[in-house]
Amino acid sequence: MGKIYEYRTTVTIGDTNLLQHMYFVHFFTLQGITRDLWVKECVQGGLDSLKNGFALITKNAQCEYKKDFYLYDKVLVRMQIQNMRGASTEIVFKFYNEATMELHAEGTNEIVFANSSHRVCRIPENFRNAGKEYSADE
Repeated sequence: MGKIYEYRTTVTIGDTNLLQHMYFVHFFTLQGITRDLWVKECVQGGLDSLKNGFALITKNAQCEYKKDFYLYDKVLVRMQIQNMRGASTEIVFKFYNEATMELHAEGTNEIVFANSSHRVCRIPENFRNAGKEYSADE
């Protein structure tokens, strides 16, 4: 089992409904934020790749909700990579209440890699190397 990338945030008023529950759609927003920060911080040259037109295209996203987050809860998102193939991979997310370490949701993104011409391409070496380092596969 590889490294786990972590992102922390606090649920704010804008993230919640009238009952102060975090909106379900915010889980997908956090998946995107966590993935993007992983690219910036962990993929060597990842930011330059994106600036040069390389793209990560979300093919599928899902989230299995287990328990509510409430206003001002501290959320810990843990992310790993799994099932790397030629041109795509899955990213696994787990959402914890940082105070209790209780699991509140689990989700995945299946992403496809595209070059600057927006054509599907093989996973570039820098992304593949980072993916192996953060792999959930044994």
